[in-house]
Amino acid sequence: MLLLLVLISCVAAEIEIAPYTVLTDHTSWEEREFPAMKWISVDGVSSTPNDDSSQYFYRLFNYIDGQNAEGIKIDMTAPVSFKINQGTGNFTMSFFIPMVHQENPPLPITDGLYIEERPTMVVAAKRFGGYPNEDKFLQEAGELRELALGSGLTVAEEPLWTAGYSAPFQIVFRRNEVWLELE
Repeated sequence: MLLLLVLISCVAAEIEIAPYTVLTDHTSWEEREFPAMKWISVDGVSSTPNDDSSQYFYRLFNYIDGQNAEGIKIDMTAPVSFKINQGTGNFTMSFFIPMVHQENPPLPITDGLYIEERPTMVVAAKRFGGYPNEDKFLQEAGELRELALGSGLTVAEEPLWTAGYSAPFQIVFRRNEVWLELE
């Protein structure tokens, strides 16, 4: 019984999610618009960025844990996103900055971290569960590309976006996504 309560509490934990508007719901995927927002970001290079993410994650986590110019703790948000250029291996890993800090976020003090002012973007988005590896993200992105093209949409070749909404310790009802920018 205790284990069940722990699982439920982990799943039910409320964290702020980056806002978006569903433009069209295609049942197994969506067309979405993300408004212009600020994210705390770090750049890296890897042929498997989702699999090699821990060193970048902790740099971003330290920022929200108080290692910023104001020394304040910032609530964790979702998703943790990756903007991946598959051709070069360059990627950007980001945490959404909570709405309460959007206007004036604390500046990072760690080399390589920066406040990214992400412009409005329209994407095709596909949700799936589990603990995906790089191959699973690529499989889901390939399926999403076919679905979007089959609906007559024009999909950008790069970048590939991946997004994780669930805490690492969350075992059930995990939320992962792939996003493809629409032109």
